[in-house]
Amino acid sequence: MTANELQRHQTLHYPSGQVPAVVQLGLLREQDFGSLELVPWSSRRTQDSLNPSVPGPTDPSFRPQETAVAMSDRAEAFLADFILPLFAAADDTSSPTQECVAVVSHGLFLSVLWQTLLRKFNAGRVVLGPNIEVPSYSRPLEYLPSWTNTGFLELTIENPIDDVAAVTSKPAIEDQVLSPFSGFSMTIHSVNSKDHLIDLKRARGGLGSLAYDAKQQSLDGFFRRPK
Repeated sequence: MTANELQRHQTLHYPSGQVPAVVQLGLLREQDFGSLELVPWSSRRTQDSLNPSVPGPTDPSFRPQETAVAMSDRAEAFLADFILPLFAAADDTSSPTQECVAVVSHGLFLSVLWQTLLRKFNAGRVVLGPNIEVPSYSRPLEYLPSWTNTGFLELTIENPIDDVAAVTSKPAIEDQVLSPFSGFSMTIHSVNSKDHLIDLKRARGGLGSLAYDAKQQSLDGFFRRPK
């Protein structure tokens, strides 16, 4: 699932002027594996010195992979620059607004982004929605189950109007750093949701099970024959 596909789906249901533009950010990219990009996981673990195709730290051009701290910094920058501004109007309780945002990322960075967001909330203000089976979550919320391809996490962040006065009237504690989401609550509605795949018909057995099409070019047609 890509942001462009989400936008294309929106154009089928809303006027073109109401469909938001796609914002592509390097902050949401997958972890940079450096010189280990495209190297199988088994080779990364062993760092087989006998295999010259596996780069090692002793190679002059070796680039180390991005650290967990660096990915966390990217997640913090994304939340500060693109998510927090959406809640700037939350202080105006006379005209509450609602925004719907789709964040598309990939791979290992997804869990980093989720954990960075979760740390900004008080534990008592994070709840599971009625559609989530509680017994399946024996582990802390920081460690969500693996997401399948195109699976998504759906949640709601809100600042109840009744709590605004209580939060803002609390006496400030010296040297206390309050989270930008202080007073906000988060409800998790679904994890690894695949509702968009319910009506998808897949070919059993892969492409090899499809009926023969005489118009389809054979593999030989993609290569030039020697003269």
